[in-house]
Amino acid sequence: MLSDGWENNQAMSERIDKDRFEPAYAQLAAILRRQIAGGIYPPGGKIPSESSIGKQYGLSVMTVRQAIGVLTEQGLVERVQGCGTFVKSITLAGSRFGLESIEGIFRDPAGTRVKILRMSPERADAKTAEKLGLPGGARVILIRRLLLREELPVMCHEGRVLCDFTRPLVEAELDVGPLSDLFRGHGGGVAKKSELTIIPTVFDDEEARLLNQPEGRPAFRLEYLVYDFDDIPFGWGWFTAAPETMVLKTKLGLWDVS
Repeated sequence: MLSDGWENNQAMSERIDKDRFEPAYAQLAAILRRQIAGGIYPPGGKIPSESSIGKQYGLSVMTVRQAIGVLTEQGLVERVQGCGTFVKSITLAGSRFGLESIEGIFRDPAGTRVKILRMSPERADAKTAEKLGLPGGARVILIRRLLLREELPVMCHEGRVLCDFTRPLVEAELDVGPLSDLFRGHGGGVAKKSELTIIPTVFDDEEARLLNQPEGRPAFRLEYLVYDFDDIPFGWGWFTAAPETMVLKTKLGLWDVS
């Protein structure tokens, strides 16, 4: 760890170009991020004081404070009152998992064929009523479907939507579903946002039959709760798929994105 004296030549190798269009604080934030990623300031390590950094790079304390504010917002450092600024430890809780493996299914309705297995009105059970904010026994529409890519079954879907014939909610479900609007960037659909939860599960007998999988084989369930533009939940359900269909990928630690 370097001292506040800032004598280490590694930390002195980069300079601020005040003729560049990019603001000085943004350049400094990028420099400090690279130094953190390069291990000059390891997790738990203290970075030099704002006055020391300002003197080294010929910047005002206010400009340095802006740069450190950027790193704080990015979750890389934290200020400790009376002690200084420290590099935060990278934890799994701070990671983000991508859904690229299933993105094509929802982004390409033309290439994903939907087979309706069941569509019928029913009374909301306790779980559905809780998810959709409905009174117990309210009417909803149950939809069960099979999603196919290149005529191969890839996902089973079970969902429930509000029984509201003044809005095209059921039509959204009969397409690839409201999640397709969100993967494509809304696209004029009825969905504004969604909460997604990945749940480990196993195939039941019906899912195994539909997806040509062994009953009891481990699977993933992508549970969703979709909201309309009034922030009211209107659809709840889940997609079940084999692990190779729903691959989760993330990166941990500090990656230099410069």
